[in-house]
Amino acid sequence: MNKRSLVIGMGIGRLYKEVLENIGYEVITVDLNPDVQAMYTDINKCLEEYLKFDTVHICTPNFTHYNIAEQVAKQADIVFVEKPGVKTADDWLKLISEYPETRFMMVKNNQYRGESLDIIKESIKKSKLINLLWINNDRVPNPGTWFTTKELAYGGVSRDLMPHLLSLFIKLEPDYMTADVKEYAKLQQWTLDQITHTDYGIIKKDGIYDVDDYCGFKFEVNGRIWNIVADWRSLEGDQSQIVCSTPGINQVDSIELGLCHESAYEAMIQTAVKNINNNQFWLEQLIQDYWIHKRIE
Repeated sequence: MNKRSLVIGMGIGRLYKEVLENIGYEVITVDLNPDVQAMYTDINKCLEEYLKFDTVHICTPNFTHYNIAEQVAKQADIVFVEKPGVKTADDWLKLISEYPETRFMMVKNNQYRGESLDIIKESIKKSKLINLLWINNDRVPNPGTWFTTKELAYGGVSRDLMPHLLSLFIKLEPDYMTADVKEYAKLQQWTLDQITHTDYGIIKKDGIYDVDDYCGFKFEVNGRIWNIVADWRSLEGDQSQIVCSTPGINQVDSIELGLCHESAYEAMIQTAVKNINNNQFWLEQLIQDYWIHKRIE
């Protein structure tokens, strides 16, 4: 019998639908907007007709994540919550403690990039300075909408891009829990009237823009310095890469990251399903997800 998945929110949810269908899942879709032609516009109606899902994928605006996770928890084996998870680390713990029979994971697809991560790890071993960057020239997502409204998004680039980078840091630095935070910055550098162009959705000029658009960490761990930077709008070109070097030594390894291939999402889902009864695996997910939540609060 085919496994069944529920995808809620047909923005990035379209990607999940394709990925899940490619690996043989029956996919049920929900979106409040009838124009996107999901199977349902009402989650409750869907849950009445389908009593159990192997996986649920919450791909809706940030402020809806917690409530939707509660709605689906009792009818799901695994609930994947798109970054940034929920509002606080304590909320994440509360969700997990209230539904002990359900597995929860904040989406960490970047940890499943496969062989490219092995190449990066080899460069890191030889290096003392690592710059992990996701810098956009000018791509604030949907300025003026919920994306740039702190009450609804809980933050800006710190909630949008930084969780991806922190999940990579966790994967690449085994002792991430002992990392010493040397510097931390979370800044709003722009206002809505200054946003003139974006490749990521509409600009709502009468909307709100009260979130950070730059976020950076400097960690020290195992004799290495990590500079981790996420920036929606630098106006200095795009940089999505990891740069490994050692001061005083000429060799510099610069590895482009780019967007994750669908295979990374497939691997993430299949790994979680395979480990459904592996308590140690889920304890590690909790530790990682809690750690990321604490960093971005």
